[in-house]
Amino acid sequence: MTPIVRFARSRWWPPAPDLALAAVLAALCLAGTAAAATPADRPWWPGGALLIAGAALVLAWRRRAPLVVLALTLAAVAPYYWLAYPDGPASLMVAVAMYTVATRLSWPRSVGVGVLLFVAWVGLERVIDGRVVATAPEHVMWIVATVAVGVAVGGLRRAQTAAVEQAQEQARRRVEQERLRVAREVHDVVSHSLAMIAVQAGVGAHVADRRPEQAVAALLEIKQASSAALAELRNVLGVLRDAEPAGVAGLHRLDEVVRVAGLAGVDVEVRGSAGQPAPGVDAAAFRIVREAVTNAVRHARQGRRVVVDLADTADELRIRVADDGGPTGELTPGHGLRGLDEHAAAVGGCSAVTATPEGVVVEARLPVGAP
Repeated sequence: MTPIVRFARSRWWPPAPDLALAAVLAALCLAGTAAAATPADRPWWPGGALLIAGAALVLAWRRRAPLVVLALTLAAVAPYYWLAYPDGPASLMVAVAMYTVATRLSWPRSVGVGVLLFVAWVGLERVIDGRVVATAPEHVMWIVATVAVGVAVGGLRRAQTAAVEQAQEQARRRVEQERLRVAREVHDVVSHSLAMIAVQAGVGAHVADRRPEQAVAALLEIKQASSAALAELRNVLGVLRDAEPAGVAGLHRLDEVVRVAGLAGVDVEVRGSAGQPAPGVDAAAFRIVREAVTNAVRHARQGRRVVVDLADTADELRIRVADDGGPTGELTPGHGLRGLDEHAAAVGGCSAVTATPEGVVVEARLPVGAP
């Protein structure tokens, strides 16, 4: 039973600042009433004091249930004045309750509650006294002032909260985008490098007895590919450590892709020019081409040739990579195909992979103005 009691207390027990405010208001109102009382006034002890103490006590829950607290505060303070107790600062507690309501509600609802408060206070006072209340303008003024201040403070708080939440959401999105980017980088490096290493290892093992010089060349290529892969992984990890990456990927490294694919028995022909794209577009274009060529080497068993077409237009860089591996079955989306889409989308472009009777065609369009 103890955990349940603790839960209920933590939920309904008023916060310490509100308890302190209620105690301070009670002390101020009691002291102010005692100072304002005259021998001609109705004795305010203990009836008036109990009404003031009750109104102050209710204010401790003003942020838990502001409308209910406003009603209860009014129900305690209004009779204090109607019963002709000494004039004092008891109405200050109603103002605090109204201020709290105005900070929590929208301004139309706050104005509506203020109008209801005025009608309840002045209307009931008129019914009890049986006359027009001369202090009605004063009630209007302090209610208007209280609502205006409360609405302004509440609007400012909501704007600050919205700004903080928006900043947090943007930070979460940046973290998620960076996580996806790093995942793509690691996948590209590992899949491409291991695929090329596996191909060269197979070539070396196949020709080791008959053509040892070709086996040595394959081993050297494995060494170079593994060194390049380690360098790229260091770049990725350097970004995670807030270090500046060195040797960023770009289309200027297509000769590496051509050379490695050639050692695997696949001829890669690069046609056209990419111009001078932005660094982000350049890196995305290189990774798209490398991924497409790697897939052709790994999966197009009958393929012996890959053609890479680059076209630089006024608005976009167009990429087309086609192999001659012949008809294929249904393309199954994997990390590689998803990576093509993600690389293109990262710079505001798009990509598509199509299976044709001649082989697989990868096409991408990247905006040249992307960062």
